[in-house]
Amino acid sequence: METAIRIGLALALSFLVVALFRLGRRKPASRKDPVRRRGWSSILGNALFLGALWVVVGVIAAFMALGGNLVDAVPPVAELVEVRDELGEAPIECGPPGPRGQPTLVEVIHSIDQGPWLTQAASAFMEECPNVQLQLTARDDFDAASAILRGELRPTLWAPAEELSLRYLEIRWGEQSSESLFRIDERRPLVRSPLVALLHEEQFRALQAIREADRDGVGFWVDALCPTIPRAPALEDVLQEDMLPGTWIDWYLQRKPAQPAPPVVTKKGRAAAAVPSKPAAPTIPTPDALRSWGRVKLGFPAPTSSAGGIATLSLMARQHLLAGGAGDLAPALEREGEVLQRWLRRCNAGRDDWFASAILLTDHVFDLGPKSYDGVITYESLVFPILGRLQSEHLGEVRVYYPPTTYVAEHPAVLMWPDDEMRARELEAAQHWLQYLESEAVQRSAVSYGLRPGRLDRPLSAFDLEKNPFLDLRRFGIELDPELSEPPRPDGSALRKLLELWRDATGRS
Repeated sequence: METAIRIGLALALSFLVVALFRLGRRKPASRKDPVRRRGWSSILGNALFLGALWVVVGVIAAFMALGGNLVDAVPPVAELVEVRDELGEAPIECGPPGPRGQPTLVEVIHSIDQGPWLTQAASAFMEECPNVQLQLTARDDFDAASAILRGELRPTLWAPAEELSLRYLEIRWGEQSSESLFRIDERRPLVRSPLVALLHEEQFRALQAIREADRDGVGFWVDALCPTIPRAPALEDVLQEDMLPGTWIDWYLQRKPAQPAPPVVTKKGRAAAAVPSKPAAPTIPTPDALRSWGRVKLGFPAPTSSAGGIATLSLMARQHLLAGGAGDLAPALEREGEVLQRWLRRCNAGRDDWFASAILLTDHVFDLGPKSYDGVITYESLVFPILGRLQSEHLGEVRVYYPPTTYVAEHPAVLMWPDDEMRARELEAAQHWLQYLESEAVQRSAVSYGLRPGRLDRPLSAFDLEKNPFLDLRRFGIELDPELSEPPRPDGSALRKLLELWRDATGRS
């Protein structure tokens, strides 16, 4: 068919050239020649000639619109998918080639913060294993979960940021299908990233001092995200726009943190450090400065659309209902869900702006400045692009705060639809891809992208890397080995209940 089209185009172009040549050689009639009436044959001949000319022009126009090339067009291929006619020899650990010697396609959905690391690893893996081709797509956890529930995505492998996302999708999937979606007990953690707070430096110093003065309090997630709000607040006389956290000055006066000890003055008039073995702590901002900051504006992403948001909400609920204990959250929600809802309403209902994901919030919060946000709850892996930009500009205006109790996202990978026999070859290829990601060299490379290895038990300072942001950016508060305590994660039913309470409390969808 393509050959016939090309022959037709060649004939049409030849006809056009001949016609134009004849028109060019045609001599105009002399004024002395007698005027003759045109017969029907002359009129018909001219009409046929003009019609043929227009057909040729139309063919040429169509030819140009289709690309203006007589060779075969190469259709675009998906990102990171290579089509090879000859696969060559692949190592045995890569698995067998697909039918008719074609590579096996593995579709991978992953969290956005893993993107740079996985892209580099995928390129190296496909060079080593040409019989497996990877198609990577970065999606926010809740966005990917919603697309899977709607049937718009059917990946071979899913690697979200948080285990909570798997728990939530598992119970939602069970409501609409009896088909096994994945086996959560077979999840494989790839890399790790704790949930942290990133604050402007002055607000960081104030927060640190206030939290130091409240060591016996309920905990960071209640105290810092809803400061000065009582556990069972009254709502009757509070306007909707005032349903926000308390002010910095009230929080400071409530906790009464001690100022750093002043230097000791010797007899010779020289200042000596009160504690020589330890550097003096930075001073806390003055009460006037705290008063000028207004309300505490520590933002976190919307729980209904973000893994970081639902993780933050879970930690807030646990500390509010269980006072930081290690009990089961589900019974506490059934007993005191209404109390939690009133507290969330008093603290969150006045906010109008809720970012849909942690990465969007982290990228925008410091462009907006301290008048809009004092800081943001985000994952550690997402702060490195911000800190790298500040370092290149020789600024030091932000600091990372590690809450003592927090969740550490392990970016767990699961095989999707594991019982589908039609996907057996793709699932086997995905297993080889996971084994490659768990290798020591690939795990070590994750450090360069601000991700803690999930399969290597080794201090970050021990990695011999050309680029180690954990070492390079320590002046911003990055800790190589922070002492963190992880509470139990709620199950899918408790997560769904939490989201319903938050929606009702804030009026957000």
